[in-house]
Amino acid sequence: MKTWLAAAVCVLALGSSAALAEADTFGVGSGRNLGLSVDAASTINSYAPVTASLEVGSTAIPIGACTGNATCFAAGDLVLVYQTTGLVKAPTPEPVDITAASEGVGRWEFARLDAGTTEARLVLTAPLIRGYAPNVTQVIRVPEYTNITIASTGIITAPAWDGSTGGIIAFLATGTVNNMGVISASALGFRGGQYVNDTTGASGCSGALTPEQPAPSGAQKGEGIVSSRYGTAQTGRGNVANGAGGGVCQKSGGGGGGHGGVGGKGGRSSDGGRDVGGLGGAALTYEPLTQWTFGGGGGSGHGSSGTGVPGGRGGGAIFIRAGQLTGSGTITASGGSANASNLDGGSGGGAGGSVYLRFVRTADCGAVSVTGGIGGNVNTLRVGPGGGGGGGRVLFQAEGGSCPIVANGATAGVQLESSEPSYGAQAGTAVDPTLLPGGFVVPEVPTIITPANGSVTSNRRPPITGEARPAGVTVLLYIDGNYAGSQTSDASGNYTFTPPADLSDGPHTVQAVSEVLAVSSPRSAINTFTVDTVAPDTTIVTGPSGFTRQNTATFEFSATEPGVTYECSLNGADFTPCPVSLTLNGLVEGAYTLQVRARDAAGNVDESPATRSFRVTGADLALLGSGCSATGGDASWVLLGLGTFTALARRRRRSE
Repeated sequence: MKTWLAAAVCVLALGSSAALAEADTFGVGSGRNLGLSVDAASTINSYAPVTASLEVGSTAIPIGACTGNATCFAAGDLVLVYQTTGLVKAPTPEPVDITAASEGVGRWEFARLDAGTTEARLVLTAPLIRGYAPNVTQVIRVPEYTNITIASTGIITAPAWDGSTGGIIAFLATGTVNNMGVISASALGFRGGQYVNDTTGASGCSGALTPEQPAPSGAQKGEGIVSSRYGTAQTGRGNVANGAGGGVCQKSGGGGGGHGGVGGKGGRSSDGGRDVGGLGGAALTYEPLTQWTFGGGGGSGHGSSGTGVPGGRGGGAIFIRAGQLTGSGTITASGGSANASNLDGGSGGGAGGSVYLRFVRTADCGAVSVTGGIGGNVNTLRVGPGGGGGGGRVLFQAEGGSCPIVANGATAGVQLESSEPSYGAQAGTAVDPTLLPGGFVVPEVPTIITPANGSVTSNRRPPITGEARPAGVTVLLYIDGNYAGSQTSDASGNYTFTPPADLSDGPHTVQAVSEVLAVSSPRSAINTFTVDTVAPDTTIVTGPSGFTRQNTATFEFSATEPGVTYECSLNGADFTPCPVSLTLNGLVEGAYTLQVRARDAAGNVDESPATRSFRVTGADLALLGSGCSATGGDASWVLLGLGTFTALARRRRRSE
């Protein structure tokens, strides 16, 4: 028996030996949280920080304290795992490609909570697809509604990002979101630089100014995706990724935060109009289907008169998938504008955040806004205003409707010198929204046609074929629970995939998932098949050899594999199928050679057939001295009658 046969029993009973990770198969949700009506300010999500590293394949998440909505985490809940920040070092040049940085910032995935979930540990129904860094990743409980009604007085909002959690609104709805009010994550994202009064009494900066000019001559930078570069020690005019730079002495303005667009530079200094305003935050590039982030915070302006203000916060993030959007309400994740300063440098505005909106049917609304925040004004002459925040990013999909998208960069602040109000401060820039074709689609479950369930093949790379609709979807193939590759279905919805490496002899499983624009179908049924490249060995167990006086001969065969079929050849004729117990009738005197070979279910054939030679004679066997086992004329043969072999033997002899 082949060594893999015992393992086959386990695979047949249990399916894949490795669980597939939890792809995004959640569509517009299950509706398990029923309907929602909102007529006042409301927080619908709950949040918790992730307190330890999460590896690919993790099935549990250690968390800190739950905040936000009073309903925290429980078995059956849908959660969003999201790495908010944590880039180790800001890459150059700009714009910053956070997908290429491969450090997980902005990555997210859904997961379903299982039994065993506690206030300190979330247990998942399936492993995580990605890994996540601790302390910069949060888990958000995502409600799954049927229909949502937001009155004109209603607001859905979230707690502001505090360096650990918050800043995100996320929900799914199987039906209609009727929004007559506001869904707002504006100014809930990355924090602005805090104002620190320079009390040194210096009238100007002495020595060389550096991008990291220390306090108090350098003002605080805005926060961005490099989490270690925000706080009281992070000062000077240099930006850090999308976090803007602060102003420097004397009284130059802070830069605007960046995101989709670049933040504007802060205005010039009050001592000689030197061009030393804080630099705007960088634009971020990434794959919007699988990543999104907050807008960068604006940098603080430099000041020594005690009238300065913090930089504007970046916009947070909004994530909605639903059947339809109606109403004249707004959806906004704009950057925060900086307040005016009386005598000190103006601070930069925050950048617009992220809005992810995908609807099965139409979408109508008053506006979707991810504009940058306006740079801070200065209520005096020749003091640097703040730079404008860059525009944010929108991903939008619907089957028609009217929903204007506004993603502009913001204007810079101004000061009172009428000949040049901006005094060197610059506006933020913008980027176009990502518009997906048609309505939101959850693809159908693909089928696997070959290898058929329960089949056996001798091909170590058996073609995997099936159907996947709609045409043109990406089909992800998993062999033995591990991702093996992908293929695109053709215009007829068919696909063919060849495994990239040889499969070992033994049992295997194959499963398929269709993917359309980063959303997956439920998993297909598992097909179990066996690769068998070893031919069976054949043995003739019983039957005459040497001399025999019988004109009937019965042979029985065996092989080293179960479930084989046999093929026989008599006296060199072609091999033809024969039973495991073969009886030859009407044998005439003469010499005979029987060859038999086994063929297994995979089509492997014994290349060294078993052979038995014997002679039928009318002579007295005692005189021949044969060791033949047949004695006398009363031997009893089992007559299973294979006339083809008798006729075949006779024709051969006549032809000779």
